[in-house]
Amino acid sequence: MNPVKALAEQFVRRSPMVLLAIGLAWAVVDFATLYVAAATEGVLRIKNGIGLLNNFGLFSTLFGNAVSLYLAKKYYGGVCSIRISKAVIGNSTNIEKELSVLGAMVKMRGRYRLLIYGFILVGTMAWLSNVFGHVFDNPQVRWGHKVFDSLDHPLTFTASRMHNIYTWMIVVPFLAHVMIYCSFQLKRTLAIASGEGALTYDVLNPDQRGGFAFVDNANILFNVVAALTYIQVTLHIETFEKMNPEHVVAYVTLTVVLIMVNRLFLGDSYATINALKLEALNRVKSKVYRDDKLSFDILKYCYERRLSALSVANFVIKTAAIVVPGLIKSWPSIAKALNI
Repeated sequence: MNPVKALAEQFVRRSPMVLLAIGLAWAVVDFATLYVAAATEGVLRIKNGIGLLNNFGLFSTLFGNAVSLYLAKKYYGGVCSIRISKAVIGNSTNIEKELSVLGAMVKMRGRYRLLIYGFILVGTMAWLSNVFGHVFDNPQVRWGHKVFDSLDHPLTFTASRMHNIYTWMIVVPFLAHVMIYCSFQLKRTLAIASGEGALTYDVLNPDQRGGFAFVDNANILFNVVAALTYIQVTLHIETFEKMNPEHVVAYVTLTVVLIMVNRLFLGDSYATINALKLEALNRVKSKVYRDDKLSFDILKYCYERRLSALSVANFVIKTAAIVVPGLIKSWPSIAKALNI
């Protein structure tokens, strides 16, 4: 069994916290390997260059690798939680059928493996381009200064290439694979269940989202992933005097994919929910208006004054994605000014 498929099997079986522990363990091993190699060759810091400890982009990638499996599993679990939602009424056979298909997608059964193989191919091309840039080009010219993982430092060169294999050929392709298939299947499941009358918008549901809070939670997780990706793009670009094309292409491609998925799949999911909500509110409106005009006015006022917690959460996430890279980049100057 190839390592990515083995990862997919374990991904479905393990809990989010176990996957977080695995991700953190790999990140620690990855960083320790890089640190020992860089310390041995004296390139933890490089005067007028980028040493290991000056590479903000690399640290953002280590963090991203550590939490990616956890976030992907939480997203997968959020989509699957439709089976316990109070919005589901009547026969849920087709919902279970679609969730079973989602399991096959994530586990890369049959034709569902093609998507991740495509991402792995893109990651491999980026990795080869990066290797050729280090071997056949002058890294100092290519990136604008000396770098800790050039061929002049064979141990860190090797450790860094291994880090990139893990990141570009395993973590990033698998993350994209899970996010895309989960979003696609969420859209399909909601559309099928709604068309068959198996879903309703429960106006008085305690989750304040008609029983569809699981979609809001999935949307927040999706935006967290997109924000982390944006932070990595920004820090990789700002680390070097000149742009590192492999990092930029790899992460910008993933960002574009995530945004497209959000618009194509999650957007349609919310359209379905809003249609169900409108139907439910119209039913409530008609009934309350007939029974009690005062209750109708109170109900209308409450809905007009409601603040969307989802909108606030996503605003905070997206703002952090813009502010955090700037703070990290400017921290040496801030610390110096504050005498820290």
